[in-house]
Amino acid sequence: MKNHIVIDMGGTRLKIGFFRDTELIKCKVVSSCSQENFENTIRIFDAEIQSLIESQGERSIDGIGLSMPGIIDTKANKILSINDKYSDAVSFDLNAWAKEHWNCDLVTENDARAALVGEWQQGAGKGIDNLVMMTLGTGIGGAALIEGKLLYGKNFQAGCLGGHFCIDFQGEMCNCGSKGCVETQGSSWVLPNLAKAGNYPVEGVSFKKLFDDRRSGNQAAADILKGCMDAWSACAINLIHAYDPEMLIIGGGVMKSADLILPEIRTWVEKYAWTPWGKVAVKQAGLEDTAALYGMNYLLITN
Repeated sequence: MKNHIVIDMGGTRLKIGFFRDTELIKCKVVSSCSQENFENTIRIFDAEIQSLIESQGERSIDGIGLSMPGIIDTKANKILSINDKYSDAVSFDLNAWAKEHWNCDLVTENDARAALVGEWQQGAGKGIDNLVMMTLGTGIGGAALIEGKLLYGKNFQAGCLGGHFCIDFQGEMCNCGSKGCVETQGSSWVLPNLAKAGNYPVEGVSFKKLFDDRRSGNQAAADILKGCMDAWSACAINLIHAYDPEMLIIGGGVMKSADLILPEIRTWVEKYAWTPWGKVAVKQAGLEDTAALYGMNYLLITN
C-alpha cells in the first residue's frame, strides 16, 4: 500500500490531497493569493503535508506529486518557466526539498497535462488514447495525449501552450511576450481590460459574475462572454488541427457554466474543424477540481 501527497498549484488556489494507492482519502484547498513567491508557497506545502499525514495516522509518505502552471522539465523535476508570481521557482531545487523534508520520491508535471491524465484514467476521457484538453481559468492551459502517451517535445513545451496559440496577430501583448494569444481574449487575468473596453463594471469582475449577469439579461456581459467563447472556440480548432484527437475535454472553474459554453464550442468545432474522418467529441471534464490530483497520483504510481 502506497501513501502519496499530491499538490495542484493553481493561480489562486492550492489543492493538496492524500492518496492511499488509487483512492483520494482527503483533499484540502488553500488560498495562494496572499503569497508573494514560490518560497512562501513551499512553506504552505510543508505545513499542509504534515497536517494531512498526521490526520491519516501516518508518519511518512512514499511520494509527492506536484502539478503547476508553466514549462516543467519532468525528468529533472525542474521548473523552466512559470508566471511572474512564482518567478523564483526556476531556481528552486525541488528534488532536494522532497528528499530533505519528506525523504520520498517526487514527480512534477504541467498542471494541464496532469489534469488530462486524470481525465484519461478516471474521467471523461477514460478508455480513449487520443485526447486533448483545454483548461479555462486564471490562464488557459492545453495538453495532448497521442496514442496513450503525453506529448512533451524536446524542451517539454509541446502540447501545453494552447493558451498561447496566436488567434489575432494584430492583437494585444500577452504576458508570455507574444501578441494576440488566446489568453489575451479569454482568461481571468485579462477580464478587467475586457470589462473596461466593454463598459462593464471592472471592480470584482469574474467569469462567475459575467455569466450570472448574462443569465439576467445584461447585454454588456453577454458581449464580453461572446468574445471569450469565440477565443476558446478558436483555441479548440487549433488544438484539434495540431493534435488529431478523438475527443476534446474542457475543464477549469469556468466550466460551472458549461451549459452555455459547450454548445458554442461544439458549434465552432462542427463548422470549422477539418476532420474528414468524422467529428471530434467535445466534453466537459468529469473530475472537476480533482483531475490534476488524480493525474499526479497516476504518474507517481507509474513512475
